[in-house]
Amino acid sequence: MRVRPQPIECAGCLVARTVYRACRGASWLSQPAVSAPLGRLRAAFGDPLLMRDGQQMRPTEFALALVLPLTQLLEDSSRLLNPASFDPMSAVQAFHIAASDFFTEMMLPGLMANLEQRAPGISLRYTDSLNLQTMDDLREARLDLILLPAGNFSPWVDWRPIFHASYVVVARQDHPVLRQHGVTPAAAMPVELYCSLRHAAFRVIEMASDRETAALAALGLQREVVLSVPTFTAVLRSVAATNLVGIVPRRMAVKVAIAEGLAIHPLPFALPPTLLAMIWHRRNSASHAHAWLRDQVSEILTPLDDLEQSSVGSLVLGSAGNLD
Repeated sequence: MRVRPQPIECAGCLVARTVYRACRGASWLSQPAVSAPLGRLRAAFGDPLLMRDGQQMRPTEFALALVLPLTQLLEDSSRLLNPASFDPMSAVQAFHIAASDFFTEMMLPGLMANLEQRAPGISLRYTDSLNLQTMDDLREARLDLILLPAGNFSPWVDWRPIFHASYVVVARQDHPVLRQHGVTPAAAMPVELYCSLRHAAFRVIEMASDRETAALAALGLQREVVLSVPTFTAVLRSVAATNLVGIVPRRMAVKVAIAEGLAIHPLPFALPPTLLAMIWHRRNSASHAHAWLRDQVSEILTPLDDLEQSSVGSLVLGSAGNLD
């Protein structure tokens, strides 16, 4: 007779599960089932953890404080030791994604086309409104994925670099000041002329410092920002209707310039490309469904990289990339 294999569980998880059940009031646990692991935990934590109260064991305050982290530990161990399969064609699931409107323009149509063909039961709840609460939404599971510049992420975040975005200056066709100075479309303008113009700027957080201002300050220069907006689309449309100029991602500018009546100019000062990344909560790192979605996003965005492929290949991908 063949013996059916049983799920594997590590010793540490067995101990954690025992105390977790006791703390949650599972009175059916026998004394032998509790005594040995409880003794090890008491020695490790320096706390009684469970105290006898009549015929029951009551958790101490310290033990009660362990319930939430133990819940996370047990969920993580369950996903790791007993992974579920994922079939995109039959999956029915909703994902919540937040990103700037650059991704609305450059990623969303292609991503939805892929989902329609490969995973018709998967739906997206998408927002291009990034704000101070966005990371809280990710931590509290109101978001599944965020696309944003790479940075010093919190320890509970996992991330993957996707591509580098370079930037250009946009101005309306036949801009009177640029025409007066002989700056034709696609031509570079002197940085002093650039700073003398009025600017529309993309800023998610109004008072946060930005790389453009810092780069100009290093040259002893500054620009006059008369419009701050949280979307690149607002920059593009405002520039197209006025004598403002603005800085936007090169790929987005190339895609919309003709339709918006815009001229594209090189940056008149050095500004390294921005590394864009997708980030998610570490609780989703082992999820097959979440990993599949991350791969779909990477498939669409990786070809947009503005650096040489040899440089991109030196990046380390995966979930070990916490920067702090």
